[in-house]
Amino acid sequence: MSEFDFSSIEPYSNEEVPRAISRLAHNPMFARLVKTMNPKTDVSSFSAMMECISTCDELQYMVMRPLIYQIVQRSMTSFTYDGLENLKKDQTYLFVSNHRDITLDAGLLDVALISNGFKTPEIGFGNNLMKNDFIIDLFRLNKMFTIIRDGSRRDFYNNSVFLSNYIHHVLFEKKSSVWIAQRNGRTKNGDDRTDQGLLKMFSMAGTGDFETDFNNMHILPVAISYEYEPCDRMKSIAEYTATTGIYEKTAHEDVLSIMMGISQQKGNVHLHFCEPISTEEVSKSALLIKNERFAALADIVDKRIHEGYKLHKTNYIAADLLSGNADYVDNYTTSQMEEFIAYTEFTSFKGPSTAAREKLMDIFLTIYANPVFNKRKK
Repeated sequence: MSEFDFSSIEPYSNEEVPRAISRLAHNPMFARLVKTMNPKTDVSSFSAMMECISTCDELQYMVMRPLIYQIVQRSMTSFTYDGLENLKKDQTYLFVSNHRDITLDAGLLDVALISNGFKTPEIGFGNNLMKNDFIIDLFRLNKMFTIIRDGSRRDFYNNSVFLSNYIHHVLFEKKSSVWIAQRNGRTKNGDDRTDQGLLKMFSMAGTGDFETDFNNMHILPVAISYEYEPCDRMKSIAEYTATTGIYEKTAHEDVLSIMMGISQQKGNVHLHFCEPISTEEVSKSALLIKNERFAALADIVDKRIHEGYKLHKTNYIAADLLSGNADYVDNYTTSQMEEFIAYTEFTSFKGPSTAAREKLMDIFLTIYANPVFNKRKK
């Protein structure tokens, strides 16, 4: 039994669900969210149905699964997934995923699992998203736990120990899988890389034996790819601003990103469950000195994600536009290139100078091109 009190960060218990459901069903923000997903929904009937729900699993199956399908129908050309043969239904996993959209990455993974008889994982989200009671209720009802990212260096260390113990608690005591992003926050430049510090955090609550700890966690990388990147314009501006000074989020930027990610047209979307990290790979990494072993493990996760990332025509076109070459011309047509160029013009940026606009456009194209470059390096 854990010595920590996780009640402040963990999803709602079954005892807490009915009250949270009632609060959510009567919150005006929930009505707006439902209408955003499907304007034809009768919110009153929907809310009444919700109040019959008594567990987080029921909410995910009866409410969130249909709502995610509405998002797919309204904002995607297709949603596909593969790699389920890499999972066993009686095994818990630590899903380490690339992160492109605040809510849809994990939401789509949940749908893929639910639709095939797998249990959904608990999902890690930063406390920067927990801005109001509505978001807190919605997230904690969806089996999300809070990752605390504020404070001093000492706070960061203590929070990392706390989080590590919680993840171990979920995997080995609750017997539930966990989903967590491979780095702090979304990838804003298209270059999916695993933070070594994340892997070190995983091990903090372990036995101290590298092989034992990482073999027991069953790390399974996940790659999600969007033909049209959610919030691509916002991400480009954030990256550009970071190169010219200190970038600071606006008060409602995360909520705006969530809503934009839901509504923006995303084209074809694909999710791939990669092969879990093998005992042989863990053993090989364990032979290295401490920091190098975490770097080696991070490289394995990255390679899985880069290989599992499904490249779309937008990725190939951006790579050729960025390089000025025609290396990938066999992967798209002239009309598709013209269509993507028109899309970049539609999302054109109002920079202070020609050089600034060109820099912004390079950042925009890099978001799409980096997955091609990463896969080419494998």
